[in-house]
Order: sequence, then structure tokens, then C-alpha cells
Amino acid sequence: MLKPMKVVYMHRFTWSALLVFSLILGGCASSPQEQALSDEALVAKRAEERWALLIDGRVESAYAYLSSGYRQVTPFTHYHKTVKGVGIWKAAQVAEVSCESAEVCTALVDIRVVIRYPLMRGPVETGNQIKEKWVKDGDGNWGFLPTMN
Repeated sequence: MLKPMKVVYMHRFTWSALLVFSLILGGCASSPQEQALSDEALVAKRAEERWALLIDGRVESAYAYLSSGYRQVTPFTHYHKTVKGVGIWKAAQVAEVSCESAEVCTALVDIRVVIRYPLMRGPVETGNQIKEKWVKDGDGNWGFLPTMN
């Protein structure tokens, strides 16, 4: 009778130890490198990640990079209809990030596109620089805030 109780006790101890260990690791989820990055560097990193997803056609994954406030008022189905350029975007690189405050930054992103015109022999590659507004959410994460032009 005592033997099963010891097994139960050890079993609970093992699960408790695993729970504590996972909580400790969870607290370290954001890497020390990310914690050490400036707001400008974090925004640049997130902007490039978001653009890589868009270029890859993964609009639903890119939706997660939008500010939480924007996602609350704009369902994915509506956002998806506003995304124009999947298939012609070829590259994106953050040229500069400047932060106006601790909660608002502007990223200048160089976008390269390849356009195929019916009457031209081959595709035309061109580019443009766009300005993106990034805001820090209440949880400390930076999110892209689409604006009307």
C-alpha cells in the first residue's frame, strides 16, 4: 500500500518540477538579444519579418504583425482584401527607423517589385520607398498600423 503512494508522490514531484522548469524557460522566451535591442532595431526586425511573410504570400501570418488595436477592429478577411502586391513583391529592406516616442516609430522600407506588362518583352523591375507606422501595444510588442494614404 505504501509503494503506490510513493509512486504518486514522485509522479507529482516530477510534474511539479517540469512545470516549474517550463515556467522558468517561458520567462526567458524573449531572447537576451531581443531584450537588448533598441526600439528602432526591434521595429526594423519586425518590419523585415512581416515583409518576408508578405513576399512569401503568407498574408495570414503577416496579419499577426499588425497592431493589436487594428486586429481588434479589422478581421482578417477584410485585411486580406486590402493587401495588394502579393506575387509582384520581390524584396523589402528596412532603410531607416526613427522613433517619435517610446510608443510610436516610423520605418522607411525599400520595396522591389517585378511587373509584367503585356506589350513589353520582359518583366520590369522597379522599386519604391514606403513609410510605415509602428506602435507599441500594451503588452510591449511592436505592431504595424496601416494608415490611409
